[in-house]
Amino acid sequence: MKNYKIGFLTYKKLDILAQEAVKQVNDPSIEIILIEGLMENLIDKVNEEMKNGIDVFIGGGSNAITISKYTDAKVVNIKLTFYDYFNAVLKAREIGNSIGIVNYIETPIIDLSKLENLLNVKISTITYQDKEDLYKLIENSNCDVIIGASLANEIAQELGIGNVLIYPGIEAIINTIIEAKEISAAIRNEKEKSEIFQAVLEFSPSGIIVTGDDSNIIFSNPAVGKIFGTDVSKSIGKSIYEIFPECDIKGVLENGEPQYGVINRVKAKDVVVNRIPLEIDNNIIGSISIIDKVSEILKTEQKIRIGNSKKGFIAKHHFSDIITNSKIIKETIEEAKLYARTSSNILITGETGTGKEIFAQSIHNYSFKFNGPFVAVNCAAIPENLLESELFGYDEGAFTGTKVGGKAGFFEIAHNGTLFLDEIGELPLSLQSRLLRVLQEKEVIRIGGDRVTPVDVRIIAATNKNLLNKIPDEFRMDLYYRLNVLELSIPSLMKRGDDVIEIFDHFISKNSNLKRYKIKIPKDVYNVLKYYSWPGNIRELQNISERFSLFLSNLNKEDAATYKKALIKAIGEERIISDIFKKHNFKYDEKLDKQEFNDEIIKDLLYLFLNRKNKVADILGIGRTTLWRTIKTFQNFDKFED
Repeated sequence: MKNYKIGFLTYKKLDILAQEAVKQVNDPSIEIILIEGLMENLIDKVNEEMKNGIDVFIGGGSNAITISKYTDAKVVNIKLTFYDYFNAVLKAREIGNSIGIVNYIETPIIDLSKLENLLNVKISTITYQDKEDLYKLIENSNCDVIIGASLANEIAQELGIGNVLIYPGIEAIINTIIEAKEISAAIRNEKEKSEIFQAVLEFSPSGIIVTGDDSNIIFSNPAVGKIFGTDVSKSIGKSIYEIFPECDIKGVLENGEPQYGVINRVKAKDVVVNRIPLEIDNNIIGSISIIDKVSEILKTEQKIRIGNSKKGFIAKHHFSDIITNSKIIKETIEEAKLYARTSSNILITGETGTGKEIFAQSIHNYSFKFNGPFVAVNCAAIPENLLESELFGYDEGAFTGTKVGGKAGFFEIAHNGTLFLDEIGELPLSLQSRLLRVLQEKEVIRIGGDRVTPVDVRIIAATNKNLLNKIPDEFRMDLYYRLNVLELSIPSLMKRGDDVIEIFDHFISKNSNLKRYKIKIPKDVYNVLKYYSWPGNIRELQNISERFSLFLSNLNKEDAATYKKALIKAIGEERIISDIFKKHNFKYDEKLDKQEFNDEIIKDLLYLFLNRKNKVADILGIGRTTLWRTIKTFQNFDKFED
């Protein structure tokens, strides 16, 4: 259990209250240290107790203000309530009707005029700066009775004036102790975080230089000294350009634009520098430069390359990366997870851009082969004369230009892992028979080789074509059924409902243009996306998001209507209109007469084009008057008014 040491600043009669409050708190984690003294006499004691581990002090009136003013201590003030003043005035009225309430100069006092009228007394405030000042003020006050803390009562007694001690209720003191513990815990947590952060900076192998907005260095870790062979302690307070003139942070400080992977030559050393701005409340207050020697980066890269015998063939995506709230995709994911736990080959089908490779990678990472390599091959992207050697490998001397020692093919590289054959429908017939044999025998022979190499590879193939329609002229039936042991169909984006909005919002949130301009898009704007069929699916959606973000960076107005126009422009106005017409079984290239168009197509167009009736009338090939008469028949037609 953590112990919280709290200093309680007391003076004479307050001691009793403090001790009683500590008993009632009954918290073994709190240790209260009573520190008796008055104002300036407490300063040395508080500074000493801070060295002993006290983070927070409790005090009232002049003691609390004096310690806050002249030390770095955190002080929680015990506040007097109206009820405390009321009780004190009641007692004072028994002594006399002219009452003086003592108040330290920097302590706020509540309005006591109501007490004067209520209790039929005269109340004056005696505001003092120090003990000598208070003595004179009380002596000349002409008050029958003085209300104040212990010091005021002492002076009043010495002058023979009636006096009443005002003190906070025991409940207020208890609450203040609890508050002080919470503050002490917060201070301690911040200290721990600061120490951890400091340790990270001190022991980081990367050089770290922190500057203020004036380019002067405020921190430089030991790694900077090791990299450049300098004494970093001598750089604090100096301009970074004086110490490292090649480290240009001007752009970072002026524009707030991070600079990544900048190669500099500093003090005859080639280094890679990442520079980022330090921002608080959108104000740039400095910069951080993270520096690594190029030679060390190359050494690390070499270690990784040597250690990764599979040459970096890894699957990056998991099922958790698939953004969806649609039932159909959730069901597809569950089906894919079921397939992943088998060793059978899988054929993934779906339109272009639906995310077939993301599913393939997710299946691999969910399978028992997740520790093995994931090798992806696009059968349409590699020329036919190279594809065979890439898939099956070759021995040295198999043909002109072979590497010394030959080269392993993708099947060998994917051993104990997954081989993803994308666009399998484009695989030439001449290679299909050889692929079939490898799948059947689970062994491969390199081109020009005489050795059989066993391979344990899980095959996931993908296509956006109907392979059955390609049989037998372009695709072997036996290969089709060897690949299609388990079939996973990825639905198009149009079938995924609101996923189009969620995925688009994800792309937008990652766009650097919008982060730079701090643009917030109303969610209602994204409803435009539902009017388009997305033939290119998620790949097209991502392209549109980039185009939309680019348009936004040049907008003069920031409102929903302007954003909607920009989104329509990014997709293509003609495309959306054409899809709306298809939705209502019309052809966009035909003129519609008043008997043909229906209410729903008008409503869709009015929503899309912001009630611009001339625009909608032109699209439909009708007059504005005809359009207006139709709109007036709608329920809630007033929302379509200009």
